[in-house]
Amino acid sequence: MKILKILALSLIFVSVLYSFEQPNVDFISMSMGDAGVASSYGAMSAYKNPALLSSRDNNRSTEIAFSIGLGLYDYKLGNDLNKISDADFSWTIDQIKNGKGKDEKVKENASIIKSSLNNLSMTNNNLAIFPFVRLSVKMGEFSFGVYSMAIATLSSVIDKDRLEYIVYNKNNDKYVYYNPTTGNYRDSTEEEYKAKSVDYAINGIGTTYLNSKAIALIEVPLSYSNKFEIRGNNIINYGITLKYFQGITTSTKISFNDDDYDPTKDLKHNKVITNTFGIDLGFIFRPEDSKFKLAIVGKNLNTPKFDTINPNIQYKLEPKITTGFAYSISQTFDIALDYDISETKDLLVERKTRYIGGGINLHPLSWLSMRAGIKKNLSDKENYEGVIYTVGASFGLKWLQIDAALQTSQNSGDYDGNEIPRYVRANLSLVSKWK
Repeated sequence: MKILKILALSLIFVSVLYSFEQPNVDFISMSMGDAGVASSYGAMSAYKNPALLSSRDNNRSTEIAFSIGLGLYDYKLGNDLNKISDADFSWTIDQIKNGKGKDEKVKENASIIKSSLNNLSMTNNNLAIFPFVRLSVKMGEFSFGVYSMAIATLSSVIDKDRLEYIVYNKNNDKYVYYNPTTGNYRDSTEEEYKAKSVDYAINGIGTTYLNSKAIALIEVPLSYSNKFEIRGNNIINYGITLKYFQGITTSTKISFNDDDYDPTKDLKHNKVITNTFGIDLGFIFRPEDSKFKLAIVGKNLNTPKFDTINPNIQYKLEPKITTGFAYSISQTFDIALDYDISETKDLLVERKTRYIGGGINLHPLSWLSMRAGIKKNLSDKENYEGVIYTVGASFGLKWLQIDAALQTSQNSGDYDGNEIPRYVRANLSLVSKWK
C-alpha cells in the first residue's frame, strides 16, 4: 500500500467538499511570527483582531484579498510510514508465507517493517496536510469573506504485543515463526500466532492499522469595528466578528495490507455535517499621540463544536485569548509581538499550542513591504518543532499586489533519506486596494 497516496486521496476528498485548518489565515501577521493582534492591516486583518478594522488612519479604504496556501505537519510518523510503504508489507508477508524468507530482499523488507512498526508503537504520532483558500473584502470598518480550509491526518495504531512474523503455511498446513535477521523458520502454534503475530494483528483482528481523519469547513465571517476616546485623546478600538461555520467531519480505518484501498469511499460514507457559528471580540488601546498600541482578542468565545460519526466525540474550536503590542519606530518600520494567554488543542492533530511570536515590517515604498519574524510553541515541552521562522513580502501596484508568506520550523525530520522541516506553511495572495 502506498501510504502517501492514501493521505493524498483523503486530502483530495476533503478539499473538494470545502477545507479547514485552524491556524492564522492573515498573511501579513503570518510572516511576522503570527504577531498581529495590534499591528496587522488589510482585508484579512479581522481574522487576527476585528478591532484592527478601525485602528489605522486609512481605514476608510476598500481592499479585496484572495489567498491560497498549503501546510504540512509531521509528528514522528512520515519517515516510518514511508519505509513501510516502500518495503511493501503485502508482498513481504506473502513471500514469508510461501517459504521464501531466505531471500535477501525479503529479509531486508521484513526487518524494515518490524523496526518501523516498533518505532510507531512507542509514541503518539500524526501526519497532517492542510490546504486553504480564502477571499476577504474590507470596506472601511466592515469586512466579510469566505474561508475554505481543511485538514487531513493520518495516525498509526500499533498493537505492540503483536509484532512478530508468525504465519500460517498452507503448503505444510502449520504455523511457522520467521526470523527476519537470519531468514530461518521454526514451528509455531495457533496460540502463539494469535498472541504475537503481526499478520494476525493486521489481517485477523485489526488491532494494527492507520487512522485517517479529516475535517473540512467553510467559514463566512462578518466583522465590524469602531472606536472612542477616553481621558483626552486616548483611543480604544473595539471590534466583533460573527462567523457562520459549516463543518464536515469524517474518518476511516486503513489496513497496512490493502494495496487497492480507496479511502474516499469510506470517508464519504462516514461524513457528518454540522452548521454552527462563532464569535470573536477584540480591543486595541492607543495612548494619546503615541506610536504604541496594546491589544487583546478572544477568538471562538462560544466554543463552536462539530459532530462526528461517533456520537460520543465532538471536535471543538476552543476559545483562544491572545494579547500583543505594536510599535511604529518610524513611518516605514514597525515591530509587533503576540502572546497566547490560553493554551488550546489543535483539531485532529494531537498537540497543544500556546505561542509567543514577534516580527518586523519594513515598508519603505508604497509598492513594497518586507516582513520577518519568529514564533515558539511554549507547550512544545520536547522542543520537537523548535523555533519557527517566518518571512514574507508584497510588491506591486496599489490596485494589484502580490504577497507571499512562508513559515518553516527550525527542526527537521528524516523522510526517504532527506531532511524536511517538521512544520512548514506557505501562502500566496493577490491584493487590490482603492479608495
